Amino acid sequence: MADRGRDVPAADGGILDRRPDIATAVAPKLATHSIAVAFEAETGQPDLLPDPPAYATQLRLMTPRIIAAANQRAGAAAVRTIRVGQSGSAPSTPASAASVPAPAGPVKTRESASEGFRRTLAAHHTAWTPFQQDPALAAAVGRQEQVRRDLAATVFPDPEQGQEDEAPTSLGDVLQQALVL
Repeated sequence: MADRGRDVPAADGGILDRRPDIATAVAPKLATHSIAVAFEAETGQPDLLPDPPAYATQLRLMTPRIIAAANQRAGAAAVRTIRVGQSGSAPSTPASAASVPAPAGPVKTRESASEGFRRTLAAHHTAWTPFQQDPALAAAVGRQEQVRRDLAATVFPDPEQGQEDEAPTSLGDVLQQALVL
């Protein structure tokens, strides 16, 4: 390991094993609301998964303190960055899948939802009206689009339509012509 320049022997196991102590040193509740799922020794990056989404923000804000505490516990600069995953996301390595808690209970769908949810959904579907476009507004948008196309064709003429010899029109001239019309 010394030949390869690794001055932190077995840092990956040490960092993951010491994660509860490191988290408790930074913030007492951090150990119970986040888990470390992987550690890449080459990059010095542990992957942390928060329990509720609010702790993802807290982990990102505490990154410098977590890095300092991890390096102090490891005795060297083993941790350089931290990757915070999304709450409830899968671990990045299959070997660490055992440390991720399994979801509690069956997956909820519309078919297995409670009666209150079904009533609320039915009320929403009866009250919802599809988007209906105002014909006057659609006509105004169409006119604006046509003016934009005409202006673009005047400022940037197509050279394949026999206008190669004409001098380019300045934008100021085109705007004055548009105001006159």
